[in-house]
Amino acid sequence: MILRLSIRILGCKIENPPNNTTMLDFNSVINDLGAPAKNCRFAIQILPAGLGPNGHFLNKLGYTNLLHDLTYLCEAVEFPGRGFEFIESRYYGPSQFLPYNSKYNNEFSVSILTRQKGYERQLFDDWLEVINPTNTFDFNYTDVYYSTIRVFQLAEVSNGEKSPTRGMATYLWELKHAWPFQVNPQQVTWADNDVLRLNITFTYNYWSRPGRDTTPGGTPIPLSPAT
Repeated sequence: MILRLSIRILGCKIENPPNNTTMLDFNSVINDLGAPAKNCRFAIQILPAGLGPNGHFLNKLGYTNLLHDLTYLCEAVEFPGRGFEFIESRYYGPSQFLPYNSKYNNEFSVSILTRQKGYERQLFDDWLEVINPTNTFDFNYTDVYYSTIRVFQLAEVSNGEKSPTRGMATYLWELKHAWPFQVNPQQVTWADNDVLRLNITFTYNYWSRPGRDTTPGGTPIPLSPAT
């Protein structure tokens, strides 16, 4: 009985299995849309978004050029994620999960190369001071200090030509209502001569994809790899 059952299982017909599984097929697929993406091809922009009484405080304090420099000084980030909070439900048969709320990681870590004048650390220390001044420890309203962070994925192609230095932006996330909640301690030692790095952790409300996501009350945008 066991032998006949095994023969029946092994002899079943499998419909539509993948046939093109050679290395030539793999190379054709992996290079079809611009070759594999590289971890090192990214860029960010930190854009002051809160208005405040006299414009955003970062611009008011003269940090406009330094914010531009951070695009080059940012050494490492994470592309943001998204998921759903859900409940377990069962009507008949197996239970299933039903989503009820979007869930973002809400934390965004940035590693920044610092220079000898220390303005990078000063910028974020000033930012935290505006959020919670140490003379009163009263928190300001978020519209005074929040920002928008733009995170770009880049390709090694510019104007149709492969370039080792200039990338073309292929994807964009915008992190809304972002502000730093942690300036991490900087370990220093006489034992090495490495570049001093500054690790900042931001929080944000949600992210969107300009030009791809549907705006409230707007016309739905077709979701297609071709658009």
